[in-house]
Amino acid sequence: MPVLSTTAYGQAEDALNLTRALVNDSAGTVFNDTTLMPLLNSAYRGLQRQLAEAGVSVLVSQIDLDLPLTDGVTPTTLSDVSDPQLPTDLVTPHQLWEQQTGSCDLFVPMEKITGGLPNLQPTTYLRMWEWREDMINLIGATSQITVRLRYEKVLPQLILGTDPVMIRASNDALAYATSALAARARGARALAADMQEAAYQATNDLIERYMRPEQFKGRRRKPLRVSPACGLFVARGLARIAAKIRSAGKMPVPRITDCLAWDSSRECISFVKPRARFGFIARRA
Repeated sequence: MPVLSTTAYGQAEDALNLTRALVNDSAGTVFNDTTLMPLLNSAYRGLQRQLAEAGVSVLVSQIDLDLPLTDGVTPTTLSDVSDPQLPTDLVTPHQLWEQQTGSCDLFVPMEKITGGLPNLQPTTYLRMWEWREDMINLIGATSQITVRLRYEKVLPQLILGTDPVMIRASNDALAYATSALAARARGARALAADMQEAAYQATNDLIERYMRPEQFKGRRRKPLRVSPACGLFVARGLARIAAKIRSAGKMPVPRITDCLAWDSSRECISFVKPRARFGFIARRA
């Protein structure tokens, strides 16, 4: 069965044509591909940043790196010039796992360290890693290790009109943002503001489409916790109300502050029910 090319990814030319239509230059007299391509790439990078900040996993990739032994120890750094080197499209690493090279063991998660790696001797596993100065710093291991790296990536720059836009269903958001940049460059501030608002809405809709499938999971809200300071504030308010009722002579009301107690085990306010005007039976509401 022949493999059919996917149509899920639009081309750069689709976003460029829509941009020209939005700025009323469908013929490309002013905004040709050469003029619009830098603006489209700017909008493309901005959309990637917004998706990454929203936690969309479309910009996450994974790779396995084999660390050889050199003088009995694996490399202690992974950078753009090391061997092996970091992926060329890496922005920042998210998680690392390790496995002895060639073994059938499961990949074991490595601990991410901030503030500097501890001064430890190399063992058979790496155990820890730190991201600092655009490098992954390691303690080193005395056996060959395969590191599984999951990281946030940057998409390749668009150069030709036939280049695929590697974010599904993003042509509208890119065209609106590119139109805003083009209108601003021509001094059309009102049109730029209008297109920027449309780009914001289209981007939010795109993020919602990516995030909605990840929300089909049962969650339970945390119960409301009242701090001791807040409980004292509530008690004082109730005491004022009770004082007004008592002064009006309506009915004998015990002092509210005598009916309140802070339950440290439950971190909440407990009430005690009055038996008479002078005695109380401890009981939670």
